[in-house]
Amino acid sequence: MTPDKKGKILAQFNVKNAVYNIDGTDEIKPLTWMNTFTKDRNVNVTALYGDGEVQASLYADTTVTGAIGTTARDEEFEKETGLALALNDNSLGEIAINSVKKINFGFETEIIGKDGVVKVKKVWVLNVQVSPPNESLTQTQDNITQSTIDYNYTGYGVNAKDADGTVDYINPETGKTVRVYTASKKPSDEGFAEFLDTVPKPAMTAAQAQTAAPTAQDTVEE
Repeated sequence: MTPDKKGKILAQFNVKNAVYNIDGTDEIKPLTWMNTFTKDRNVNVTALYGDGEVQASLYADTTVTGAIGTTARDEEFEKETGLALALNDNSLGEIAINSVKKINFGFETEIIGKDGVVKVKKVWVLNVQVSPPNESLTQTQDNITQSTIDYNYTGYGVNAKDADGTVDYINPETGKTVRVYTASKKPSDEGFAEFLDTVPKPAMTAAQAQTAAPTAQDTVEE
């Protein structure tokens, strides 16, 4: 019998409507026109040998990295995060950075299933630190070559709270916290419409809080 794949995502594409939040504030602001997004998981595995065989593995999974690509530089975003500074002659100065404010970064992408209906998926990348943008400009000749702007980032994630949302959840089997790097919702999920209006505060479900969380990575990504 062929397995029923109803509800499974067939493909994901497009990226749009990016927003950001300066960590520690409530305001959600738009990011200039976003056209690319990459995310790399940086999981290092150390095999532990005994008697000539792998007996266990240690996982180091502390960050995600990637790039936020936009069609042009966002001056307000760069000033707010500490990448640029308004100077006294009304020019914008790129500055050598000593520290950068953490942000939470959200965007929309699109998904499609076997039913052929295109739906929006909303995503937050949590506790992110961006780097000054890499910029590429090309002379206009017969055709315009659009500039590319890439803000490299490192995402540190946040600890999931317990079912009450008050304290960090501790896996009862390991004594470890659960790190959440991204959170996402599809149209069928409760609270989808307003998901990018506020930064989510990930928490375990009541059922999860009563049992052990996943131990393979001790991290959760939606």
